[in-house]
Amino acid sequence: MAMSGVQKTVLVTVAAIALVLGAVVAKVNRQAPLDRDVLSNSGIFLFDSPRSLPSVELQSSTGDTWTEQDLVGQWDLLFFGYTFCPDICPTTMADLRTVAEALPPAARERLSVTMVSVDPERDTPQQLSEYLAYFKAGFKGVTGEPTQLATLAQALSVAYIPPDTSEENYLVDHSGQVVMVNPEGQYVGFIRPPFKTDELSLWLPRIMSP
Repeated sequence: MAMSGVQKTVLVTVAAIALVLGAVVAKVNRQAPLDRDVLSNSGIFLFDSPRSLPSVELQSSTGDTWTEQDLVGQWDLLFFGYTFCPDICPTTMADLRTVAEALPPAARERLSVTMVSVDPERDTPQQLSEYLAYFKAGFKGVTGEPTQLATLAQALSVAYIPPDTSEENYLVDHSGQVVMVNPEGQYVGFIRPPFKTDELSLWLPRIMSP
């Protein structure tokens, strides 16, 4: 049966209304671009252009070989520290656990947190594994030869001073920022302490969005 002129007019009107509503919903759901000033106030600093990483070969807390290719396929947060650290490291790892637990499930699944030990003399894979298990957050750990650690740290603008391991109960001076690496394995920015966990858990999913 052929439609009447009135029916055609109604269908055209309904279609037009649907298009308008769709445009309005899309505009509402479209997130505004990330504001660098707002991010910096939260301690997050993103580079204008991603930076490539050098080839390195380290050892993971599971005893397996770890290279820069392990940073490909997911977002990564890297923190350079050591398990015998009395203050900065346990506090930072606890903060990162708080942030990770507050993320939406989809974002949490796409994020890996790794502690890079700058104390290979004491931080064996077993020591790293036992230390990270304390936080019960699925965090990873790596360490390795001093030259390899220095190569990675330099590429990520992380400062630390190799310790005098002949001293008993020596400490390792190191910076406290957390490095951000995108799924392409590129250095894209860093998070500066003190860590504002509520704000980080809010902004990280936005930064990680495709």
